[in-house]
Amino acid sequence: MSEPPPRAFSYEAPDRLFIPAPSRNPHLNAAAADADFHCLDFADMNPRSGSVIDDWLLRAYDGGRLLLSYGFLEYEELAVYDPIARTADLVCRPDIMQFDFEFVAVHYALLVDEADASFRVVGAQFWNGRVRAAIFSSRTGQWAPLPFLRAPEAWRMRGGMRAGRFAYWQSNTRLERYIYSEEIERFLVLDTTTMEWTLIQVPFHEKESYCVADMAEHGGLCLVASKDQVVQIWVRDNDGGWVIKKQISLLKQFGLLKRLRHDEWMKSVRILAVRDGCVYMEFWSIRKPNSHLLVLNWETMKLSVIANDTDDKYRGPAFPFFMTWAPPLLSPAEQQRLRLEGDRFERNDNTYVSK
Repeated sequence: MSEPPPRAFSYEAPDRLFIPAPSRNPHLNAAAADADFHCLDFADMNPRSGSVIDDWLLRAYDGGRLLLSYGFLEYEELAVYDPIARTADLVCRPDIMQFDFEFVAVHYALLVDEADASFRVVGAQFWNGRVRAAIFSSRTGQWAPLPFLRAPEAWRMRGGMRAGRFAYWQSNTRLERYIYSEEIERFLVLDTTTMEWTLIQVPFHEKESYCVADMAEHGGLCLVASKDQVVQIWVRDNDGGWVIKKQISLLKQFGLLKRLRHDEWMKSVRILAVRDGCVYMEFWSIRKPNSHLLVLNWETMKLSVIANDTDDKYRGPAFPFFMTWAPPLLSPAEQQRLRLEGDRFERNDNTYVSK
């Protein structure tokens, strides 16, 4: 999703699509075509029944894996699924969390170590003015508690995302404005190296699309936001505040997007993720169901555009899915060609799943 879903949604939603990024490598195309992105093979191998929710739900994603859940509250089960290898790791629910009420449901973030395929799952919930959390490690097979964090009563959270060494949860306040009066956008950040929590208020309007990024060249934690088709990178100043480090007007820089805006009523830019110097975005229409997925390289100012040509009346937001591609599966000649080309877009094997 462009932002983590406020509520879990079914893996087999009929309007979900998988849109592979263009690639000149036939092996990548074959892997994308053969992968089980709708988790149908997984559901057949792991049938469940007798729960409040009779469906596996998509909860998080990272490093070529999908985090799925089944059941509700104290009956919840978790699984980390590799749609390419079609293998799954079942994870027990975190017993140290509270499962008394629907509105204190656990919101998860998935952290995959692409070096050895190990993973961690962070579960966090907000209740009674504080955040309670725990972290699961596939290496130990156990959950461990994390420190508590105080938060305003009006703050609400949604599903988690990964940004480098950070895991973060955006606010769900905008979708609950008729229940809670606060309209200040805050996001929760966990530094996974120090296991320290921070609740941060964004320096722009709460309606703007944004994501968290881990940029070493800008001191680590950064924000990438979109305002009126202008993409901005926000960094911390010496006093701990936020300043715009760099910004670019997409319509002025790229004539193609200006034409798309005029011809197809493209209006809003949703920031999806930032990885390896590239910003992943969705350019969507206010009148038509289709959209375009954008990949902007900040260093070279190269823009890749992937059309999401759907005819469905309802088109939900998109999220980027990064496949983990093992180098030994490539021939020596292919590995050398990729190194010489330096094509970051192809080398990272970026693909998209949209709902």
